[in-house]
Amino acid sequence: MPRRRATTIATEGRLALVPGPANSRMFVYLAGNWLHRIERERRELYFGDLDLALVAELIGTGGVEPGMRDAGFRAKHKDFSTAIPVAEQRAMNASSIATAAGIPRETVRRKIAKLLKLGFIVEKEPARYVLKPGVLLEPERQAAFARGIEQTVRFVNELLENGVVRWEPAKKGKAVARK
Repeated sequence: MPRRRATTIATEGRLALVPGPANSRMFVYLAGNWLHRIERERRELYFGDLDLALVAELIGTGGVEPGMRDAGFRAKHKDFSTAIPVAEQRAMNASSIATAAGIPRETVRRKIAKLLKLGFIVEKEPARYVLKPGVLLEPERQAAFARGIEQTVRFVNELLENGVVRWEPAKKGKAVARK
């Protein structure tokens, strides 16, 4: 069966930034508050080490990024009801992670060593890593994800309530292209 790729998503509309500089301070203020709440969660999950969080998250998102462009993969893994097997994840190396994170490769290597020791990641190929299947299904991570989703919805609602973004209905019969 051929792979199905989604390049557009049919929606009833989308959020749009209200034009003009008048609300830029409000956006920065609300975004700063949201980031603070999210960073506090990340610090708690990763023992106060945000570089460790960054490396783990890059391995996790990089591992599923190609699959998330495929409609079949997205349908299969849209929630946390199952773990994503090692074979279905793209492995990441220290150089790629360092480039994406903007931190030194030696720092990334130390963080990878710690994540391996913690059992958070596994080596799929020599010097190439993926998340350990099931690690994201652990109750403390699921609770943190739920809080993060709640905080993100709160942020989006605050943007709407403060007139920073607005809802724009879709034109009838047209899919809205994703950017």
